[in-house]
Amino acid sequence: MSLLKRILRITKAEAHAVVDKLEDPIKVTEEGIRELKKELNEAIESLAQVKASQIRFEKEAINERERAKMLVKRAEEILAKAEISEKEQKKAAELLEKAEIHERNARSFEEQAEKQKEIALKLQAKIEELKNTIAKYEAELKTLKARYSTAKAVKKINKQLAKVDPSDTIAMLERMKEKVEEEEALATAYEEIAREEVEESEIGDTAKKLEELKRRLGM
Repeated sequence: MSLLKRILRITKAEAHAVVDKLEDPIKVTEEGIRELKKELNEAIESLAQVKASQIRFEKEAINERERAKMLVKRAEEILAKAEISEKEQKKAAELLEKAEIHERNARSFEEQAEKQKEIALKLQAKIEELKNTIAKYEAELKTLKARYSTAKAVKKINKQLAKVDPSDTIAMLERMKEKVEEEEALATAYEEIAREEVEESEIGDTAKKLEELKRRLGM
């Protein structure tokens, strides 16, 4: 593909993303497929026109040959008479000459029809080649899009991971660990204090009961 066509293709694609200072392969491939489909449509249109010409030439050849046969038949009818005049002989000769002209026209139309047929075969081959090429590129495009999406996702994750400082994460976990240990120690301390207060309260109650018992006994 020439440089000019490449420039025109890039211009029509518009706003192509740039990856590592290269054209976005997905956008370029999509534009290439669009161009191939355009060529395919043009080839199909040309094929239809060529086949139409082939059919027309074939019909013309048939018509010319039929005219030639009719003229020959008329000339034969004249010459089949037992007696014919000079004028009739001349008429028969003219009919045969005209028949020969129509026969030549028929052969010419047949030649043209054959040429159109050859062109049609070449166009058909080109169309099949374009169809196969388009199918191939469309399949490659699907794969390319899937790989591109995966690469973008991996790139995003790696970029996020690159922003994370492992030392900060470790320090944060250590601080959290210390905080948890402090809270656990405070909980244990409050539990011990509460237990001691209960024990002191129970000892005080026992002493009061003992004094009351002694008083009753007169001790």
